[in-house]
Amino acid sequence: MGVLKTVLWILLGYFLLKIIGRLLRPWLLAYARRKTGDLFEQAAARAQQTRQAPADEGDVIIDKKPSRRANPGKKVGEYIEYEEIE
Repeated sequence: MGVLKTVLWILLGYFLLKIIGRLLRPWLLAYARRKTGDLFEQAAARAQQTRQAPADEGDVIIDKKPSRRANPGKKVGEYIEYEEIE
């Protein structure tokens, strides 16, 4: 009798959570959508603030990034020449 009672309680809890989930899902999705929109708006505002003011016409601006090449003087390995053997 105890096992049957436990199984029934588990099933009752499962169905109650399922019903509550169906009722709360639209609210949770709307909340997540609203929060995501707010985060995107904040990121766009930050990006807008960090942009430089437009330069005057005729001004030349050069933005040079440092090169990311490996050290050219460093030897990576040695070359091995293979010959065909007949």
